[in-house]
Amino acid sequence: GSSGSSGYRATKLWNEVTTSFRAGMPLRKHRQHFKKYGNCFTAGEAVDWLYDLLRNNSNFGPEVTRQQTIQLLRKFLKNHVIEDIKGRWGSENVDDNNQLFRFPA
Repeated sequence: GSSGSSGYRATKLWNEVTTSFRAGMPLRKHRQHFKKYGNCFTAGEAVDWLYDLLRNNSNFGPEVTRQQTIQLLRKFLKNHVIEDIKGRWGSENVDDNNQLFRFPA
């Protein structure tokens, strides 16, 4: 391992995970406060899906925790991989709950 390669590896991993997430995360219709939203997912669903992905990824493995998965989802929101249903992003305001998120248009 030469110095400096870890940053590249992290970037490559990040791209791999975000690509898999965008491609594979099931989008559904959800209802919130009597409004219907299409093509979205709850934070809890995203955590479930990502958790599975990470545990089966050789770079992470089965020792990945649900808390680490939530951290990753927070990074997604911070970096505009996802946004909340109102189009907001840039914070790390994600918990393992029914809050609605979607992919940026």
